[in-house]
Amino acid sequence: MKKISFIFSAIALLFLIPACANGQATGTSSVDTDEGMTTDKNQEESVENDTGQPQNSSILSAYHGLDQLPVVAGLLCGYRVANDDGMPVVFSTQLQVDSVVPESFLVIRSDGESVVPNCATLHPAMEPLEQRTVLLTGDFGTFGETPLRVEVTGPMLTFDGESLLGLSTEDITPLEDGPRVVLAERFAPDTYGLAGECPDGTFQVVQLTWEGGVTGPANAALGEEQRLGTMVLLEDGSTVNPLALVDDDPDNHVLACLAEDSPAQSVVIHAGLFYDPGDIANSATLAEVTDG
Repeated sequence: MKKISFIFSAIALLFLIPACANGQATGTSSVDTDEGMTTDKNQEESVENDTGQPQNSSILSAYHGLDQLPVVAGLLCGYRVANDDGMPVVFSTQLQVDSVVPESFLVIRSDGESVVPNCATLHPAMEPLEQRTVLLTGDFGTFGETPLRVEVTGPMLTFDGESLLGLSTEDITPLEDGPRVVLAERFAPDTYGLAGECPDGTFQVVQLTWEGGVTGPANAALGEEQRLGTMVLLEDGSTVNPLALVDDDPDNHVLACLAEDSPAQSVVIHAGLFYDPGDIANSATLAEVTDG
């Protein structure tokens, strides 16, 4: 099977991020705009269309990340889901925790089968500024069959009480592809949920939401190579590396701590630096930064 050579260091699971890597010293350099750069094509909010999808929210990504979850996955779901496929689904908005249930989702496979997930959970991405990534587990296709579509079929709710019934996506990242950043949000370092995360000297924080969990190669902690491969374009026209990349819990969020006060405008992630649970590296990615 593909993507089953995965080493857990607790319950990292699909999100698989066991480290806090704080680099030193900021720097500036030019942004690499080589061909092959991937931009987040789902980052803008959806507009109500003929399908009746919710007007203000969208699915940013669906990531077929593993085709055989380990036994410890049950710690996130509360019951046995070992050997299920795992698929994190990232939404453009935060979700009401109690409204996330397996029966609110349907995964359509290439063989025509419609699969209700065995588990749907926001764990482990449960911090105050997270709560938008739903981990689905189930038989989503491994031997020839692939997931083609993810649908919200039940009354799942946003923080603001909007129903997401009717949302869907056919933009599913396959097993053989690496992860990308699908959301970049700018916050003050003293924002609730961020206090104490970044080192002294941080003036702003960009929270990077990946499709799924990322580490260095072979499950290594994020470090200098990843920090220097993360380029942030500021409003004043300069391009800087983060003061630090902070990644201290097992989910799909990485904090880029910036020492500059000019607002971050976009983030470029160079290829081959951030690895998913199957040890497949990211392609080069560009994400616009929004106000959190």
